[in-house]
Amino acid sequence: MRYDRLPIVSCRETRVTLGKEGSGLSHFPFRPTPARVRVGLVLSAGGLRGVAHLGVLRQLERHGIRVDVIVGASAGAIIAAYYAAVGLTATEMIEEAPAFRGHHIIMHGLTLRAHPKLKPYLRRFCGVIPNRLRQLDAARFDTLHHGIEQLGVVCHDLNRHQPCYFSTAQDHGAPLAVVARASAAVPGVLPSRRLTLGQRELRLADGGLSDSLPIGFAQSPELGATHLIVSDCRQLVSSRPPDSDNIAYIRPALDGIRTLRASRLMNAVRWGEAAVTEDILHRIQGWLSGQTEWSKVAAG
Repeated sequence: MRYDRLPIVSCRETRVTLGKEGSGLSHFPFRPTPARVRVGLVLSAGGLRGVAHLGVLRQLERHGIRVDVIVGASAGAIIAAYYAAVGLTATEMIEEAPAFRGHHIIMHGLTLRAHPKLKPYLRRFCGVIPNRLRQLDAARFDTLHHGIEQLGVVCHDLNRHQPCYFSTAQDHGAPLAVVARASAAVPGVLPSRRLTLGQRELRLADGGLSDSLPIGFAQSPELGATHLIVSDCRQLVSSRPPDSDNIAYIRPALDGIRTLRASRLMNAVRWGEAAVTEDILHRIQGWLSGQTEWSKVAAG
């Protein structure tokens, strides 16, 4: 199920507010074509394979490619949140990759479920996760960095088996840290997050369960991306975006890298960089150099 088939769920702190009709659905108003090219970056789910997103992102930074909108599911949501809302660069995140281990995620999951007296002890075995989460706790949907104007995060509601979408345009007070963590909460490894929706309960978990490549989300009227760079690090690809002059599809070659195995993370970064070919860069730069023509189309 994708964003173009399902409505956004709106949250306020630990409560999700219903619409006026009591349906819990938000309907999107029509918006005209943006007056300029708005580049969106879509970061897929993929567990630790998602480290390749950092290689893609670093290449975009190196070539001065401006991103206006960034959305992600699961691992992609974490990278999007740290880049756009915390303000880390791709290089700063990559520098921690050699010290990161898959068991840090397992221990973090155990810590979250442990008795409060045990948590300080268990956190010592979680690597960089505790420190980075403190940074995420201070981040907000409406305070963004690196020129990003819109940030979007996909979660999955385990109770209703459908995606829930949160963004700068439609967060309704939901803390970014809560939804970003929920988006990466792999069932059985990390606990889901509970939010109240009127009389109903949402149980938010891994966004990759229902929208692992949120292209429609980035193109929605609220986020308004006109052109998309799509970084796809999923292990299994059930569908790809349609061929389009407005989409640059990047699929890093990640053979041998599993979703929870971290032994080759720096290879994943390099493969992400290598996947941003000259042809892809030329296509993206063509969008940006065609700003004037796009403005004429929008005005006409």
